[in-house]
Amino acid sequence: LKDKDLHEKMLERKKHMKMAYPGILNKFVLYMGAGMTVRGSFFKITMDYQKNTRKEDCIICEELMYSCNELNAGVSEGLVYEHFGKRSGLQEYARFTTMLGQNLKKGNSALLMRLREETDKAMQENLQYRKKIGEEAETKLLVPMIMMMGIVMLLVMLPAFSSF
Repeated sequence: LKDKDLHEKMLERKKHMKMAYPGILNKFVLYMGAGMTVRGSFFKITMDYQKNTRKEDCIICEELMYSCNELNAGVSEGLVYEHFGKRSGLQEYARFTTMLGQNLKKGNSALLMRLREETDKAMQENLQYRKKIGEEAETKLLVPMIMMMGIVMLLVMLPAFSSF
């Protein structure tokens, strides 16, 4: 049972992180477009999440803070971004951190354009993911809805049959 609970918590964690990804990417593009550095944008996003997020929903905030603490401790930026991508366990964050790491190594000037493309892709993926969650909720509600329809049919039919 403990393994099952742990597995459910991991799935819930990944779900929250997956839903937070487009927002993080949008903020990152916004700050980079405004002229901030990659490191400065990372710190700014962390501070924003720390201020504006409820404590229960702060899963991504904890990961961001952990990465910022690593940066403050003197760990190289490339390693910090790589560790962040691995800790998240999601392909989206791995792509994002790979882009950041390549930017540090090669000094790619097209980072902002690539991040904008990734933001559009993330928005589409998020839309599809939310549709999938909605369809799953519909499926879960199907049995109670049929039961309620049966009860309503019984309430309508019972007086009709009792009058005969």
